[in-house]
Amino acid sequence: MSHNGKSGVRHATDMVTPYALAAKDNAVHYAQQAGAYVAPAARKAASQAKQQYASQVVPRMVRAKAAAGPAREEAAVRSQAAFAALRGDVSARDIRAAVRRKRRRARTGRAIRKMGMIGLVAGGAYAAWKWWSGQNSPDWMDEPADATEVPENSEH
Repeated sequence: MSHNGKSGVRHATDMVTPYALAAKDNAVHYAQQAGAYVAPAARKAASQAKQQYASQVVPRMVRAKAAAGPAREEAAVRSQAAFAALRGDVSARDIRAAVRRKRRRARTGRAIRKMGMIGLVAGGAYAAWKWWSGQNSPDWMDEPADATEVPENSEH
């Protein structure tokens, strides 16, 4: 049986080999064709991705970096102040005075903005009142005065 098994395997190999070789050749042919179609598409997709990165991502990163500038500077100032306080270079009294100054400036700024808004509203109301009063009593609507003609018979 061992001899028959080996010959059966050989026979099966001889029968299947041409089909396997043809399948391999077809696979290589189709892979080459697919590569011819896929490679330009892949290059085009890579080019589009590069353009999109340059036109959208880079400007956003630049804007984000510019927007982060003041926050970065504020963080640096605060960290320097914290280290100075830890070293003992700045007293608690100095810190309280700085906080009071900051609060006073904020209050003053709010008051100035509030006064400006009140002034704008008052000016707008005055301008509206002047326009409205001009619309309600225009000169052309006044009654004309009685005629002051001199009669023909009178002598003067």
